[in-house]
Amino acid sequence: MRHLLILSSFILTFFISCTDTQLSEKEVEQKAYAIINQLDKNTIDTFRHWTYGTRGEAEIWGKLDTPSYGCFYFKKDTLKLSVGLIENFRKDFPYSIIVDTSQVHRIIFKKISDEDINVSAWTNFGRDTTIADKIKLKAVFPTKDPFQRFAELSKLKDNLQIIGTFYRPDIGNFIQFYLTNQHILTYFPDTLKINPKYKDIWIDYFSKGKNLTKNWNLRKLEEPIDNG
Repeated sequence: MRHLLILSSFILTFFISCTDTQLSEKEVEQKAYAIINQLDKNTIDTFRHWTYGTRGEAEIWGKLDTPSYGCFYFKKDTLKLSVGLIENFRKDFPYSIIVDTSQVHRIIFKKISDEDINVSAWTNFGRDTTIADKIKLKAVFPTKDPFQRFAELSKLKDNLQIIGTFYRPDIGNFIQFYLTNQHILTYFPDTLKINPKYKDIWIDYFSKGKNLTKNWNLRKLEEPIDNG
């Protein structure tokens, strides 16, 4: 849970860093309905396991399950994964290279061809260090390719045209999808559960929105989210 709180707070801080909306209220509602029509329960469930945001050209994906970790996914020019909580990441995507986690806190996998990658790391002293140059992707990840998984997640968020998500099971079992830096589409399960400690606050938030269906609420924040 501690890692989940850190990941959620980190991503919520950055996901609107470069977002500017020019959509009318009608267009936002049309976008919301388009998302509702795309999402089935299995797809919605993806966002109980992964939270998403952006920072500059990086997509930020946080794994919310145990083992939890965060990953910066770059795809504009060169495919690259920058991963924190390395040992947790390794449990999902076993890699063969040796990394001294007492000396480094982040590892970077960069694709240089369909079959080859470079591997580097950030040391605890803020320095870049090379681990391996032009090594076979399959040799590093013999059982499960993380690039494939993050490409799937990235395609999903592209199809939905969202800029971020929010899910905190310690608060409630609802999921928020950020359509702009001021418009939030919230999914309510058939049996909505909210922690009594926060229930009045969140019910008040939702009451300021519009119920599009029994399971979906669209609300507009009084002010756009701004991370300053």
